[in-house]
Amino acid sequence: MGKSAFDIRHFWGPPFQYSLLVIAAAVPKLLHLYSHVTSLPPLLYLLYLPTFIALDVLNAVLFWILVQATAHGWLSAPLSLIRGVISLCIVGASSSWISFYLETGGEIKWGAAQNVAKDPAGLKVLMSGGVRALAVTSALVVAARLLSQPLYNGMERLIFTAVKSFTGLRLRSVTKEGFTDTSTCPERGINYHSLSSEEECLVIDNSEDDFPDVPNKYSRCSRWTTRIKFLKPAITVLILLLVRPRHFPFAHMSGSIPYTLVEIWTENADQVCQAGFSDDIPPFPLLELVDSDFWEPPKDRFPGWSPTGIPFDDQADRHLERPAWLPDEVVNGFGRWYNESDASVGAMDVDNSKGVNYNPSDDPLKISNLDQDLLESLSNTLRNNKVAIKHVLVLSLESTRKDVFPFKKDSYLYKQIMKSYSSGENRGKASTKFANFTRSAELLTGERSGFEERDLEFASARPGSWRNLGKDMGGLNVVGASTGSTSSLKSILGSHCGVQPLPVDFTVEVGRQIYQPCLPNILNLFNHNKKSHEKTPEPEIEGSESTNRKSMPWRSVYLQSITDQYDHQDELNKHLGFGEVIVKETLADPSSNHYPPTEKESNYFGYPETQLKLYLKDLFREAEEKHQRLFVSHLTGSTHHPWNTPAAFGKNIDYLRQSHWTSEHPLNRYLNTIKFADGWIGDIMDVLEEMDVADETLVVMVGDHGWAFKEDSPVRGTFENGHISNLRVPLLFHHPSLPRMQLELNATSMSIIPTILDLLTQTESLNEKDTEIASNLIHQYEGQSLIRPFVKERNGRQQWNVGVLNAGGAVLSVSSAAVPYRLILPVCKNGVYRFTDNSRDPHEQHPLEENSIEGLMKTVAKEYGTATTDGPAKWVMDAEKVGKWWGVEMRRRWRYRGAALQSDRKPEEMAGLGKVKKKHWWNN
Repeated sequence: MGKSAFDIRHFWGPPFQYSLLVIAAAVPKLLHLYSHVTSLPPLLYLLYLPTFIALDVLNAVLFWILVQATAHGWLSAPLSLIRGVISLCIVGASSSWISFYLETGGEIKWGAAQNVAKDPAGLKVLMSGGVRALAVTSALVVAARLLSQPLYNGMERLIFTAVKSFTGLRLRSVTKEGFTDTSTCPERGINYHSLSSEEECLVIDNSEDDFPDVPNKYSRCSRWTTRIKFLKPAITVLILLLVRPRHFPFAHMSGSIPYTLVEIWTENADQVCQAGFSDDIPPFPLLELVDSDFWEPPKDRFPGWSPTGIPFDDQADRHLERPAWLPDEVVNGFGRWYNESDASVGAMDVDNSKGVNYNPSDDPLKISNLDQDLLESLSNTLRNNKVAIKHVLVLSLESTRKDVFPFKKDSYLYKQIMKSYSSGENRGKASTKFANFTRSAELLTGERSGFEERDLEFASARPGSWRNLGKDMGGLNVVGASTGSTSSLKSILGSHCGVQPLPVDFTVEVGRQIYQPCLPNILNLFNHNKKSHEKTPEPEIEGSESTNRKSMPWRSVYLQSITDQYDHQDELNKHLGFGEVIVKETLADPSSNHYPPTEKESNYFGYPETQLKLYLKDLFREAEEKHQRLFVSHLTGSTHHPWNTPAAFGKNIDYLRQSHWTSEHPLNRYLNTIKFADGWIGDIMDVLEEMDVADETLVVMVGDHGWAFKEDSPVRGTFENGHISNLRVPLLFHHPSLPRMQLELNATSMSIIPTILDLLTQTESLNEKDTEIASNLIHQYEGQSLIRPFVKERNGRQQWNVGVLNAGGAVLSVSSAAVPYRLILPVCKNGVYRFTDNSRDPHEQHPLEENSIEGLMKTVAKEYGTATTDGPAKWVMDAEKVGKWWGVEMRRRWRYRGAALQSDRKPEEMAGLGKVKKKHWWNN
């Protein structure tokens, strides 16, 4: 056949094969890197860029070897087939990935792709993109043909140079014209007559060195110089990989075809994690527990409980009947009782998907304890004494674990700290440093730390002071509480609004209608109902103090010394109903009352909390002058990573033995900030006494989440880490006139609003109309009141507690107040299923872990000597079902149709999420 005829070997030769593979793998990777160009600060992006493209460089080498690979005889055909299948898979995957990106702006997830392919409707979707994929494939082929020789020749030179510099062998590729006889090509077993005019043969050339007249020592020097050129980038990438952070998005940005195709054969993430899912709401998985035999009829203010467990039908999106105590005029925060046509509700960013209106009567998980009497000690106190609650102060304690509030001698953490010391004598000296370590927390909770020494300042405090209360007074302390989320702002939603968080990455709840009224919304409703709330009340007269207090309007203020520009917190505060905020930007404003700050910024979020002291005094002083009641919410910040103490704190104390050769231990830094925060809590309580409001202020303290350290957890931090130290937090309701109550139960911050409302009504701290509102509203919340006996289980239904782990979308924590078990459940990522029994292993040092829920059930059954359908193993099965149903239910309540993971969302959807807003792009 003449040269002008088409020769498939000429078109499908090694250069073209190589070029097609390289381009097919490289184009998706370039788009992948482009889509994440804002995922990291520019400097970090550039620093770790070599690690992001390391697999692609490896691809380039492996593809060249693949197209050069040959075999003799009968092996030749199978090898060619394997090469063709690999090429077809890579090109097909590449065209599909690019087509999906061009269509949606997102990245295809191979683990979810098999679900689409199995579904008839999904196949139609795939077929609809066939034309685009074919066009992309054509473009890849054209580009590969145009760039075939430059790409192939360039890689060939690099490989030949590397082989020669490291082995001394000289590789050479020759074409048909390069053969001088009729011998066969020794490395390919191919006769030269079989080669096309451009097809090459790889041979070993044993001719003289390139520099025959140069002494050997110079050749060796030149060879080592070449070796270093190859070793330097390889070593650099290796070092960067070792120091590179392990969390998202670093490893994700390194992914490259064909390695990401492995996800097709791995366990899939649930469909609920993908964008667009919300229509197929599954039934409640434990239907036998919501049988009509267990339904509870309405009674008095109790709306009843009659869930079918079946998802909404065509009559979905039912609007609740607006109660008589809610005015016709739309009140912010109460959107679920108003029609969407109302202006303020319609203006919100709410999807038109099913089921925004939460109804406690339809909630399969709802357990109410409002039919129970008050706890006996509280009932006795209220019967004999008046308890005045004029103001409410909620302290959200950043990264505060329960085991440091207060810190106790002989606790597990204490023992781990003592292990850092080599001798008993050194341990004894170290132990004395903890004598007054968390003295404020110890006094407020009523829990003894076990350390003998006492601060004389505390002991000499006046009787009745918060520093010197009787042992039987001080309020309600919960031992065993857990957070609803290890992400701060999602946790605040639970404590301030009584809602469950949305199980997606970062605080996307900001742009959605919160399905319950938050506490500031409730107080604003109280104000709305006071006809003369904008007027100054008449001067008090004898005997009218209580009546006058009840008629005062509420003022809601949010307070923190750090920035509110992270993760849209400024917008969230408005959404919660706060009309006023005092934050870092306030402190740095020349027009603020106490400018300039007297201390420097202590961490990358802002100033130490002590800069708020004068502002806090102003609030209570103004409240007294203007006859107002205050609700103040304060989030601490110093206990946030990187745990810096302000200069005024002085030199950090060495609670752990410090090495002269290493930097300060992270746990030691954390403990110093806990000491500082404990002192700040004491300052707050002193301000209340100084302003003469301590006897009429309810102070609620709750940890937003904890923090795991290597001393107690194999994984540090909160990111997708379900260790108990990340979820067990303090929860305290302090008032000097309330009896001391120690409750050991697995409650959550969901109980804060019901407890506050219950206390306000039971202490007669509200007027008649506000009492009616609060008494009705309390039944709407999912959490139980903590001033009544806590119902852990009713008719087989457990009080389930589901929490989301930072960043929110991938892993859930499922526990129950009825049993001491915990399940860590991966929902949107392949991960490990983890079971712990906190009665056997309270510090979770010996968890049971498996890669599947079935495997975990078998392991738990074996450990407890039961069948997989009995005991703890049965609980694991139920917990997994409840957790997955809960994730879907939260999407319904929040009307969210987006993707759960940040990597599945478009860049514009991630704008501002998980970042601090800055003026310049390079500071993001």
